[in-house]
Amino acid sequence: MIGRGDMKNKRASIAGLLFLLAATCAGLVGSANEPAFAQKKGNEEQQPSKASQTVSPEVGKALTAAYDASQQTPPDWKGALAILDKLLTERGERMRPYEKAQTYSFRGNIKYNLNDIRGALADFQAALQTKALPEEQNNQLRYYIAQLYFSLEQYQTAINGLKEWIAQATAAGEKVDCNAYYLMGAAYTLITPANFRAALQPAEQSVACLSEPKKSNYDLLNSVYSELGENSKRAALLEKMINYWPNQKGYWTQLSSLYSIQGKDSDAFAVLEVAYRAGLLKSENEIITLVQYYSYFDNPYRGAKVLEQEMNAGVVKRNEKNLTLLSQLWSQAREHKRAIPVLEEASKLSTKGELSYRLGQVLLADEQYTASEKALREALKKGGMDDRKTGDAWLLLGTARFSQAGPNDDSILRRAREAFVKAANYKDSARQARQWIEYIDAIFATEKLQRKIECQQNADARRDQIQRLATQAQVCRLQGGANCDAMIAQLKELQDIQNKTNCDAPPPASSDAAPADSSGEQEDQPSGATSGAASTNEGAAAPAQQTPAPAQPQ
Repeated sequence: MIGRGDMKNKRASIAGLLFLLAATCAGLVGSANEPAFAQKKGNEEQQPSKASQTVSPEVGKALTAAYDASQQTPPDWKGALAILDKLLTERGERMRPYEKAQTYSFRGNIKYNLNDIRGALADFQAALQTKALPEEQNNQLRYYIAQLYFSLEQYQTAINGLKEWIAQATAAGEKVDCNAYYLMGAAYTLITPANFRAALQPAEQSVACLSEPKKSNYDLLNSVYSELGENSKRAALLEKMINYWPNQKGYWTQLSSLYSIQGKDSDAFAVLEVAYRAGLLKSENEIITLVQYYSYFDNPYRGAKVLEQEMNAGVVKRNEKNLTLLSQLWSQAREHKRAIPVLEEASKLSTKGELSYRLGQVLLADEQYTASEKALREALKKGGMDDRKTGDAWLLLGTARFSQAGPNDDSILRRAREAFVKAANYKDSARQARQWIEYIDAIFATEKLQRKIECQQNADARRDQIQRLATQAQVCRLQGGANCDAMIAQLKELQDIQNKTNCDAPPPASSDAAPADSSGEQEDQPSGATSGAASTNEGAAAPAQQTPAPAQPQ
């Protein structure tokens, strides 16, 4: 919208009045001044006669002196004003209408240049009321008066005056000043309430009549189109504006936003990218919008590079939100190793567990299982996630633990199973968690069976060894051998071992203590069986071969 003070210092429009007065003040004193343009037939009696359009030598002398003062460098406006004030005071009643009209017109111009807007307005109106000036000059005064009303923020009065002036100029065959259309359109946007529909035609005319592009006129029309929702027309206008004034960032961002509203995302992106490459985009919001477009149009790597560059330059803040976006871009570009340190930084700034959960995901994908376990435990400790993500975090934690287990690492497998038991309590992760639990239970069952078979084989071997040794000891005693006592001691030791052997007993607990769970939730202690949704049939025979592991969650 046009600012209310934009037109107050437009002296150029009124300065031309000096040239209308110059002829009177520069040698035509005492003679009839030819009207500025010939009147059409039939209008003669409405116009002042040539004889009436003269000034006396005294008045001409004063006007000339005032004119000379106004032409000094710098202009002596106060001196010129004093001369005309004295003229009107001393000779006002004796001055002919034409002399008064010229004097008031000249003094109005001087007052305008002294920022006495109301005084200038009063003098121009006084000159117009004499009806002594040629119609061309009267119409010019109407234009000046309308402009002054605009400067005084009397916009409706300015609109009425501009309409009258445009009608008079059009009837006389004159070209209407583009500034008049501009002022009328602007005035319609500044009245209360604003009338943008009425502003549309003069705003369009103010642009159409230009021989060279003028920024203020284009700005007005752009504002009117915006308020009226004329998106197609506005887009066409802004396309011209970015070519006329390519360094105006606002035109680029407005055009991009407009394309986006119209569903032309590709064009919106292209405009914004050109503006960025030209060095026009400087705000964080503008950079973030551009980066999101890179992601949307499958160029996350470029988006991440731009965002990282602007973070390093201090344009974009390194806060939780922006770091999260950067990590997402690196992940989308499959640059997981670049995403990891960014996510680590972002997760430290967050009081909720979601970023630590995402960090655990990325670390797991990068096969950094110990670090993934740590991140996921931190995520569960912070909390603040919905059930789906909480369940998935337990599932991923179990996967990270399982992936660290080597042959016969039963303690690690038990800790993995505990996490899967937790995951089985959540709807979205329950099915996959049960598969993992069944898989680990199958491993335990297979290992148990293998241990029992090995135990029984060892017991059978000892039994045979005991029988052989007992026979040898008996023979030794009968023969009076020297080593009989040693044989009997060895035999007793083997018999003690055999008597204590129980192949159905569980294996001794591992000496490796599981670390305390920092998730804040008590993990179920494994006992070879689960409860609720995670229960399995441990009484069933173990499979002959180990079942393939369930697919890891993505």
